[in-house]
Amino acid sequence: MRKILYTVVVVLCMACTLGTMAKGGNKVVPRVYAFGMSLSFNDSIVFFTDIMPLDSVWEDSKSGFIMGRDNYSWQLGNYLESRGYPKRTCLFVSGKDRKKVAKKYDKMRSRFTKKGGVDILLIDKSEFTFTPIIP
Repeated sequence: MRKILYTVVVVLCMACTLGTMAKGGNKVVPRVYAFGMSLSFNDSIVFFTDIMPLDSVWEDSKSGFIMGRDNYSWQLGNYLESRGYPKRTCLFVSGKDRKKVAKKYDKMRSRFTKKGGVDILLIDKSEFTFTPIIP
């Protein structure tokens, strides 16, 4: 009887532990849409990448944020530095729904076009693409 009770307790503990581990872990998202933006406080040029799909990116299941967002920003900053635009502030914006990401893209671009005095340069997909990062 003790052996059966012990086995039941162990199985229940394992089931609870596995459920907790699954909730707190990271998961792979099959497709995410993203774009990048870069600006500098020393000049009037603002760069925008195209909205591009990223396949198989990792997401924190608790917060819903993409893992390694800073690395994606670094990719854009590194690309611009190789083109002669050093020390720029880069931003990575992503989402699962293309329409919502396009809405954010339009909103950010309109902020800079309304202000005036800013040159907006677009970076084509053929020139730069984000590469998925594995944590």
